[in-house]
Amino acid sequence: MSNTRFLEEVSEEQKLFIENLRRLLSTEEEANCKMAVEIMKSGGVPISMYEDLLIYSKTLPEAGQRALVRKLLAKQTISDWKNLIEDTTAFVNIETTKEKDIRDKMAKMCKIVGWEETALLGYLFFQRYRKGLSFILTYPHRNPFRIKALEMLTHGDVFDFHTGIGYYTWKGAQPEEVILSNVDTKIKFPDDHPSATTLRVLNFHNCKLDSIPNEITAFENVEELDLSVNNLKKLPVSFTKLTHLRKLDLSFNRFTEFPKVLIKMTALQELDFRYNNKSAYSFKDNTLVIPDEFYTQVPNCKVLV
Repeated sequence: MSNTRFLEEVSEEQKLFIENLRRLLSTEEEANCKMAVEIMKSGGVPISMYEDLLIYSKTLPEAGQRALVRKLLAKQTISDWKNLIEDTTAFVNIETTKEKDIRDKMAKMCKIVGWEETALLGYLFFQRYRKGLSFILTYPHRNPFRIKALEMLTHGDVFDFHTGIGYYTWKGAQPEEVILSNVDTKIKFPDDHPSATTLRVLNFHNCKLDSIPNEITAFENVEELDLSVNNLKKLPVSFTKLTHLRKLDLSFNRFTEFPKVLIKMTALQELDFRYNNKSAYSFKDNTLVIPDEFYTQVPNCKVLV
């Protein structure tokens, strides 16, 4: 007969009870947190709660609450998480914390706990809060933890790099509200995506890009590409190799002239070139000229200016 305590093996009848434990832990009441911890101390910790507890050990509002959860986790002898459990870095109010601040804090934590454990926490944060992935994206090209992060941002043939970067979504905003900012995110362009050739839709909206590398051709079958709200002034010659590109959004960038490489993009059906030529504080009337040659060479393209 197994001597495993009742919560360590989860039956159908116990699932509701475990959900109640999660609710107790997720409240900001210290008494509720203590109650949940005491229940698990005496009854055992279900394996399905390990990841929840790790998140709570970093995000609960009170230091005492986080300490209780850390002690409970430490007794589970999860060797792969040892450094992460012992580390006291807190991410209180993570839902309202800017992604940059989370990234900076994770960078400091990484020096203590290492890449693998920091990546684990980033994955868990992203799954729960849709935040915390951008630091992992600063890892070197083809690093396995970075590759997993790229895969988490992929849904079928759609790659949403914007969500991983974590900056504001300006879709639907008035032109005078949009802010273009130069920020060095230290995040490499994702041409190391393991499924690059299968992707059809790419979202790079507000990813703080100031240039597009020649490696954009890794996404050789892309059909829709959103590069809006960046700091782009030109496009690489290699851009013409995106021969399947039908829809391109270059709105809200820093172009001062029409990128001539687009004249060779004969498959284009829609080009958004609005709100370029931005001054320091506001968008001027867009006076950029679309050359007649573009309309001649790409006659089926609808241009928004």
